[in-house]
Amino acid sequence: MKSKGFIILAFVILVIYIPYRFTYAWFTTPSGCLKCHEIKAYHESWQNHPHKNIDCRDCHETRGPFHRLDTTIRGIKDIGVQLKGDYFGMKAVYYDSNCINCHIGNFKPESEAPRMPENHAKIIKNGEGCNNCHRDTGHKNGLGVDAKFEALSQSK
Repeated sequence: MKSKGFIILAFVILVIYIPYRFTYAWFTTPSGCLKCHEIKAYHESWQNHPHKNIDCRDCHETRGPFHRLDTTIRGIKDIGVQLKGDYFGMKAVYYDSNCINCHIGNFKPESEAPRMPENHAKIIKNGEGCNNCHRDTGHKNGLGVDAKFEALSQSK
């Protein structure tokens, strides 16, 4: 009976978990994000930014035991939204906790990040998100969308 359970576990690991980890690793690099998401302008902006040595996932992936599953589900959802052509339905998620952990020195590999100023604790406790002030951190925001709106305003 125990050997049957071991065989099932080995099957799950070999057939499901290992391929999942390989595809996850392949798709969740900065260049891997470009394979499915139309974010070329953001990728180029990120390459010319002080955060260029920080992986996309360091900002856009939650932490915890199910972080890979969360990222995978959001990625699949975004692909569906993109296939439908509803680009405004896609929202890049970032997590304030990642910014905070990195800038107080708790997050490796980026333990050399500048320390967060002490006055930021009060701002965070008041519910302000990092992105409220640091809008273009990581890469310039609004790329592509800003250009489309600018073109619309010039055509009038």
